[in-house]
Amino acid sequence: VPRSLLFFFGFPAYGVHCNGWSKEKKQLFFYLSKRSSKLKKYPGLYDNLIGGGQPANLSFKENLYKEGFEEVGVKKSFFKNSKLESVIDYCHVKNNLLHSAIIATYDVKVSEEFEFSNNDNEVQRVEKFELNETLNLLEEKKLKPNCIIPICDFLIRNFPEMFNNKSLKEIKKYLS
Repeated sequence: VPRSLLFFFGFPAYGVHCNGWSKEKKQLFFYLSKRSSKLKKYPGLYDNLIGGGQPANLSFKENLYKEGFEEVGVKKSFFKNSKLESVIDYCHVKNNLLHSAIIATYDVKVSEEFEFSNNDNEVQRVEKFELNETLNLLEEKKLKPNCIIPICDFLIRNFPEMFNNKSLKEIKKYLS
């Protein structure tokens, strides 16, 4: 079934996302890709470092490698310490229609040596944002809507102390 028709049949769309992150002097940073302003979907918004729809003929990891090379110019070795961290299903409304989607999430710690290059013209550039700056992008509606899901998942898995117990319990309920 072509990806554009999945929701007509009630099938979820699968995708792979990768959080690029670093920690410097107790500050957490996310590396976000600025989407091309020429794209039909979500032009000019920030997205996870790597993200893309899941083709039927590739595994999640193979798709991560493919998207990583196409969007930000990294090779397989860039992902040597990454593994599938979570698979999150969610629903969203688009054009007054309910869509189901599933995100396979990976995390990769980005070193200062990271050099961006684009091979498919989907990404204009990669920028590094401190956590509060990332949250400001969300507030300003400059983040692609579904990319906050892997970011929140990352924070909960790696820095649960950032949340009070009641909030953490509530968030986990929605991510389960």
